[in-house]
Amino acid sequence: MSPTRRTLLRTTALSLCGGTLASVAGCLGGSAPTGGTTPEETSSAPTTRDSDSSETDSAVDFVRWLPDPTESPFRDGYGVRYFDVASIRDRRGTLHENAYERLETEILNASSVTRYVDEDAVTATLELGFGTSVVFGSFDPAEFRERYVSERRSRGTDVATETETETPTRTPTSEPERYDGFDVYGAERVFAVSEEAIIEVDYFTRGDRPDHARAVIDARTGETHYPDGNEYVDAMLGLVDEPHALTCYPEAMDGSTSRGFRTEAITGGLKSWRFGPKTTHLTYANTYPDADAAENPDFEAYIGSESDRFGAYDGLDVKTDGRMVWVRGTLPTTRFDHLSPGGPEESVHTPNG
Repeated sequence: MSPTRRTLLRTTALSLCGGTLASVAGCLGGSAPTGGTTPEETSSAPTTRDSDSSETDSAVDFVRWLPDPTESPFRDGYGVRYFDVASIRDRRGTLHENAYERLETEILNASSVTRYVDEDAVTATLELGFGTSVVFGSFDPAEFRERYVSERRSRGTDVATETETETPTRTPTSEPERYDGFDVYGAERVFAVSEEAIIEVDYFTRGDRPDHARAVIDARTGETHYPDGNEYVDAMLGLVDEPHALTCYPEAMDGSTSRGFRTEAITGGLKSWRFGPKTTHLTYANTYPDADAAENPDFEAYIGSESDRFGAYDGLDVKTDGRMVWVRGTLPTTRFDHLSPGGPEESVHTPNG
């Protein structure tokens, strides 16, 4: 575990024990953690790996790529989705084929970067909100530029401005901006390319798109990250460590990005999975405005009422600490189904998946 991640977990655990966290808003969907700390535990995270596993993880410390919204163009309350692609690939023979297909579809939909790089080069993907993504792996910036320029040449589009040129056959000649080890292309749709990561900022992102790319680049070496500026995110991410798939949709600290959770009291939700060779580990959590709201039995009743989703999991004992309520559970990896009613045999492609 990296020093950054270790510090985050320690800080989160101490803050939760002290009852000082604001409510967590979000929905974290992904693979189960290798361990991670609960509020009662120390910062030395227990492992949830199968005891007979000798797997080698390619997990990215994705938290350090998440800009602090109080110090960047990112709006507070942006969502986070992460997939450890390499580890999921390693489970292709173990996961149900429907579940694997669903994961693969979500991964490929995370970014259009695979138009310019080989899919096999991608080891992890990260989404920040609905307009920015990062793919991790081993890339050749020169190869990316060749494919990128070739595509724009065929469309008569300039490399730097991405505006249609008067002459469709014009060859793009603009050089990308060089920023802290990244080549930054475009103004409407932006790509920032290095050997280890490619950042994409889509057309519909509000504000200056190159600034969003630079903010992600700055975050990777900066001192503050999303959990520092949003206590909801801090609490949720403190429950998990090295997930294989993860999604988090928090509210802003001032409530300006409320996402309309199941009840007005819920300020965040988390789902996280980690896939072992035999056993998959789930972490599922909600956060609330205050400790009194967290004591409401609604969360436990929801778990009990959703037997199609949670019935296959063992060990779903509801725990409450301060403003957060969560469960951890396990099931055979072959039965993982994204919490979709009916299970993987009937298909994971459901509206509630």
